[in-house]
Amino acid sequence: MANRQDSSFLRILPLYIVIFIGFVGYSLTITILTPILLEGGGTLLSSLPFRVDPTIILGIVLAIYPIGQFVGAPVMGALSDRFGRKPVLLVSLTITTICFGGLGYAIQSNNLPLFMMVSLVMGLAEANIATAQSAVADVTTAENRTRMFAYINLSASGAFVIGPLLGGVLADPKLVPWFNNSTPYWGVFGLLILAVFFMLIAFKETRPKEKRTEVSYREAFTNMLTIFEPGRLRIIYLVNFLIYFAIFGFFRAFPMYLVDHFGMGVTELAKYIAWNAVPVVIGSLWLTGYLARMHSVRTITIYSTALLGLFCLLIIIPQSPYMLYLSLFLPGLALAVALPASATMISLSAGADKQGRALGNNLSMEVGAEVLSGLGAGFLAAYLIQLPMFAICAIAILAAGILFFSNGGKIKSSDFETTGL
Repeated sequence: MANRQDSSFLRILPLYIVIFIGFVGYSLTITILTPILLEGGGTLLSSLPFRVDPTIILGIVLAIYPIGQFVGAPVMGALSDRFGRKPVLLVSLTITTICFGGLGYAIQSNNLPLFMMVSLVMGLAEANIATAQSAVADVTTAENRTRMFAYINLSASGAFVIGPLLGGVLADPKLVPWFNNSTPYWGVFGLLILAVFFMLIAFKETRPKEKRTEVSYREAFTNMLTIFEPGRLRIIYLVNFLIYFAIFGFFRAFPMYLVDHFGMGVTELAKYIAWNAVPVVIGSLWLTGYLARMHSVRTITIYSTALLGLFCLLIIIPQSPYMLYLSLFLPGLALAVALPASATMISLSAGADKQGRALGNNLSMEVGAEVLSGLGAGFLAAYLIQLPMFAICAIAILAAGILFFSNGGKIKSSDFETTGL
């Protein structure tokens, strides 16, 4: 069993590396744009044809990329069931690489509308997470799937440690005179070019032709509608949507709170965003796998989600910036467990031939929640900067309650036969 798990990990290791690079780029947007827009915005805000509160603009900008993912993820997931994981990933990575060049140019030219348009295109083509999860499901068993899913979050979380710190350095003209806010994006553009060639050479297809499903283009583009079909998956999709709303609401809200309450700039904010990723790394690397050996995925999801809601309130307790090291650590640890556990519930409840479609739909729920949480956090923060954290707490506890009082996420032994596990 150990040899099989090691073999599975090595097969999908290139995916984790590519996800890390992609999330290094994604972390830059929150790190760089939050202080720029909330501290007046300068010529970047003036490129918009309208004027509105900067916190609302920030919420809209951060929501654009997930809107594209919301539409594109179910399609890309279904196409990966038909054509295989590697071709879909290569197309997605190539488009993402071009788009990061566009983001760098948009920041360099102070063109926020262009930044938003490129973010939308990049979101539409994004397939890394859903396809990576599908590839993990292709080569893992029910026993180690939660741990392998957690490694995806580990890659993303590690990027949120490195990305903000790297972005803060590459955006600082005091270090190198030609560094500016666009430099980090150009750096990721170069890394992604290398990632495309690395994926082409190193990643081996996990879904052979004989196991691929004949998915019509009509089915691919209407895949998301299956979310609403009656059955246990519908409950899990609802619960996961609420969990993701709480998680991404937290990621959107706490940087706004730190900038507003403590007056942090890019460099200082980057430090705390990177610190928040440390417990996520710890949770993904060790805690999730440890809990998965002792408890059911459903139980882990319920308790980690409830704790996430409660821990979020610690952020807004009056404190010095030094206390943030504790109050940011605890919710990071809780969400590190809740995120892979919720995805595992979907994977174990779906058939082996529907992993791409089911996990693509789940990613759509994830990014849909990301869109709404970004917009919601922006509007609520414009009224009262602490309000988003209270909303996140309520939503997380609601998700845990629905899962506790329903049959969602309960995996029967017969399910392992129907899912090919």
